[in-house]
Amino acid sequence: MVAGLIDHRLSEVEFTGVTDLPAAVQRSQVIVTATPATKPLIQADWVQPGTHLNAIGADMEGKQELDAKLFQRAQAYTDDVPQASEVGEIQNPIKAGVIKPEQVAEIGNALLDPTLGRHDANAITIFDSTGIALQDLAAANLAFVRAKEQGVGTQVDL
Repeated sequence: MVAGLIDHRLSEVEFTGVTDLPAAVQRSQVIVTATPATKPLIQADWVQPGTHLNAIGADMEGKQELDAKLFQRAQAYTDDVPQASEVGEIQNPIKAGVIKPEQVAEIGNALLDPTLGRHDANAITIFDSTGIALQDLAAANLAFVRAKEQGVGTQVDL
């Protein structure tokens, strides 16, 4: 397991191996999962109030990185509700009856309507990314432009 620590200037990320996943999750405010897991790696009771999770590994039917019970305590967002309901992380809590598709906000709508965003600092939020290429390109471009404006990062020509 690898954990990343971002410094206060957001210019450096330090990655270190961890052997105690529950403790690492309990100490984290932002968690990104990017695995091919078919059983939950992150348990609901490990996640502290105010945590944000990006679940990007569950991109096929049968994959699962997060305990479905976590969605009982979280505000869920995705790139496309119908697609994520079939192949994303939200497929599991929907199938288990923990949440309904209409309880999940599409990220584009949340960006346009502040009432769909985080309600308070203690809210747990989950973004289930199933991979909409156009959104990925737009987000990558925005990150690139902002990094350039702030003079951070390294441009690599491939």
